[in-house]
Amino acid sequence: MKLSKNPIWTTDSQRETIIQKQIHALRKEIVDWVSRESSLTEDKKEIIIRTNTSENFFEYSVLNRRDVSAIDSRLKFISLSSERLEKLYELQPTRTTFQKQTFLIRKAIVYLDTMLLIAQRMSSIAKSEAMREFKDLQLEVATLIDEVDRIASFAEYNNIRLFEGHFARNSRVASMWFINETNGELFRVYLGTMTAKSLGLTSSDGNPETLSSPVLFQKKMDEAINKIIEERNRLQSVLN
Repeated sequence: MKLSKNPIWTTDSQRETIIQKQIHALRKEIVDWVSRESSLTEDKKEIIIRTNTSENFFEYSVLNRRDVSAIDSRLKFISLSSERLEKLYELQPTRTTFQKQTFLIRKAIVYLDTMLLIAQRMSSIAKSEAMREFKDLQLEVATLIDEVDRIASFAEYNNIRLFEGHFARNSRVASMWFINETNGELFRVYLGTMTAKSLGLTSSDGNPETLSSPVLFQKKMDEAINKIIEERNRLQSVLN
């Protein structure tokens, strides 16, 4: 799909539009596949999930019929992030240093908001009466936890990874400094580590947390939600 030459849109916002259209088309393709009678004998379907318009940013998967709900849940969150980023690119200028600082924080908040919604979705799964559909729900949980890690590794600004811990308070790798627009003084900005592991969404061996103990799982989701909200509020205070 070619980028439009509409002068009102930025190239970045157009890319997010393309991603949304690709996700919408993929979701429709999956629905059509499931609804066809022939799909009853076609147990698997090859799909490509694009998270960026660059040719190397895609995930190839073989979809089983029982995977449909989990994959669709993930696609919804990818599309939601893309939609919000598109609006940010259109509305937030990045000509001056101060505007770029603001953009970085707002972009980070977009990703945090998506992570928060994902954690809330997993929390609602643990409370759901549909827990009897354990295998399907566990698959969705594992898929969404993987999506959190994808966001943490993908979220960046000018090739600066935002949530992998490089700019965390205890980091010895790098530091980020902003200029106070009022008095011109430098101040340090911290970006917390927001990987699935740091949020407590994976076990010590790196595997996704399971629904085998709904109460314990719910507790971990509450802790993750609180951590994301705390990080979001802290970054919002930088803008204020």
